[in-house]
Amino acid sequence: MNQPPPEPRNPFYLLLLLASFLFVVTALAYAVVPTLEEKAKEAGQFPPPSPLRDALREDGWKWLLVEVAVMVVLGLASMGLDRLRRLKKEREEATISQADNTKSP
Repeated sequence: MNQPPPEPRNPFYLLLLLASFLFVVTALAYAVVPTLEEKAKEAGQFPPPSPLRDALREDGWKWLLVEVAVMVVLGLASMGLDRLRRLKKEREEATISQADNTKSP
């Protein structure tokens, strides 16, 4: 009947989800866009110049490395925050149980 209050949400989870989504989009673009350009050239239609495609072709691997690094940092931060909250909760429960033991006699 007496439910404990829900734990606050871990803000790093949402950030990790967004960074992971951005990584997937970048990885797909890095892999698929050059293939589509080649198919268009083979069909005789040259794609119009695009600064985004040029930047992706030249610096896409750097973007992917940065995004992986961000994902690692956010993953470690979310695990650290969860561990910190769990340790704090265990410490509070131990303090409460010790206080109950001293009042029981």
